[in-house]
Amino acid sequence: MVHLSDTSPAGARSAGFRPLPLLSGTGFDAAIGGFDVAESDGRLLAGFTVEPRHCNHAGVCHGGMIATVFDGYMAMATLFENDLQVPILPTMSLVVDFLAPGMPGDWVEFSADVLRVTRNTVFVQGLARVEGKPIGRASGVYKRLAPDSELPFDTGKLLRDFLRS
Repeated sequence: MVHLSDTSPAGARSAGFRPLPLLSGTGFDAAIGGFDVAESDGRLLAGFTVEPRHCNHAGVCHGGMIATVFDGYMAMATLFENDLQVPILPTMSLVVDFLAPGMPGDWVEFSADVLRVTRNTVFVQGLARVEGKPIGRASGVYKRLAPDSELPFDTGKLLRDFLRS
């Protein structure tokens, strides 16, 4: 059984955001530090503060970090807003456009619009902003899995319970 609690490393975050707990102390998510989440008007928001470990050789936030957050966040936003009763939505396609750089110390905030949920597929778009100005946009297509009582957990329910506790 997975339980969400405030156990991920603390960092500077915008008011109202909580660190999304890491499910494991190892692996890719642990290396990047994950991201923070908040609820606003029934929608899931995400964000992170750009740290040196997120930067490329030019000293700006690496596009891979932005793409990683978009990918995980847009799937989670779909699960948060819809009662799909599954642990994940596997990525079928992710397109990211980088509009401006994120600088060390910047708070990068993500919002998403779930465009359509079909029997087998989910379509989502998102924006990443720094101080209200877009720095990235993304479009994602995710595979919708069938609910299965044998699956280990329901991510959408866990997120809703976590943010409303």
